[in-house]
Amino acid sequence: MGHVGLLRLLFLALDDSDCYTLKEMIRPFNLRDLPLVRRLSEQGVSLHTESTLTNNLNPLRGALFSLVGGDFPTFVWKLEKGAAAGFIQLEMEGNERHARILFVGSAEDTAVAPHNGAPIINENVWLPLLDQAVAEIGRRGIHSLVAEVNENGAELPVLRRAGFAVYTRQDIFRLETAVINSFNTPMELQPRRPVDDWDIQLLYGNLVPRLVQLVEPVPPLHQGEGWLLRENDELASFAHIRAGSVATWMRLFIHPNAETQADDIIAAAAQVAAQKASQPIYCCVRRYQSWLQGPMERAGFEQWGSQAVMVKHTVHHTTKPLPELSTVIDKNRVPASAPMVRHYKQEKIKIDN
Repeated sequence: MGHVGLLRLLFLALDDSDCYTLKEMIRPFNLRDLPLVRRLSEQGVSLHTESTLTNNLNPLRGALFSLVGGDFPTFVWKLEKGAAAGFIQLEMEGNERHARILFVGSAEDTAVAPHNGAPIINENVWLPLLDQAVAEIGRRGIHSLVAEVNENGAELPVLRRAGFAVYTRQDIFRLETAVINSFNTPMELQPRRPVDDWDIQLLYGNLVPRLVQLVEPVPPLHQGEGWLLRENDELASFAHIRAGSVATWMRLFIHPNAETQADDIIAAAAQVAAQKASQPIYCCVRRYQSWLQGPMERAGFEQWGSQAVMVKHTVHHTTKPLPELSTVIDKNRVPASAPMVRHYKQEKIKIDN
């Protein structure tokens, strides 16, 4: 798309804003909301840790991308009169069945924590924005909306009231690349090949609880890099590494049978990540792999924070009763037949005198 076409879309976005005259409205972001989004971003809440730590999440940039059909739909809530206002930004990637909340910003009104530089969480703004987000992804055929929140943050109870539930919890560990120079491990990981994908799927399926798998598929193998360790032709570990603009994000999946080698696996994965960029490394460890916390700390990682992964579904699974057999037969146009009863004719025995 050329510059002329882009400008035309932006002017159309400005014109569309004239049709909203309701006292309380939620609408897609347009150019007139630039000052509002910029101001609310300063004390808003990020709900996607990887984007925040590795790419310096910028809601204003994502909002501008949303005007030209980007993957960051942004919605604004504001009153015609009064200070209450807010916005929510989502991330939807390709044909994924799950979307993420990137950021929520709200203006101070009846706020939960408006002091000491803490994020402003106005429940009266958050709840309608969250409802709008769920409705929007539902219209797009997306099954669930995911948010990552501080375990002790004021945003967690607000999301609960909006219908979100905690699916799992996670700890984020940070490692400075300078520490990696002191690593001394003979282990070498091998780069992922397409032939390894099936084994990666199996390892993921064996380690991750089924409930979590429903809202978090295998890390995107087409993004970032994958490194693995095989023992006796069996996959013992898989590391998924994505380098951002300011930090690197890493996920580790280690089979329990390789627990004794966890220290070397972590050190080898960190060395690979450090070769890609000389910047901090963040590793996300879910609680179902909590045994990794000890090896992470021995490798020099320091705990950055703990979070709850919260989910709200747009699709509800229902149990469908089994139809009557006669209904199935009629539907498939199979004529029902009466049971066959074999009649036997009694033969008279002739007795000769």
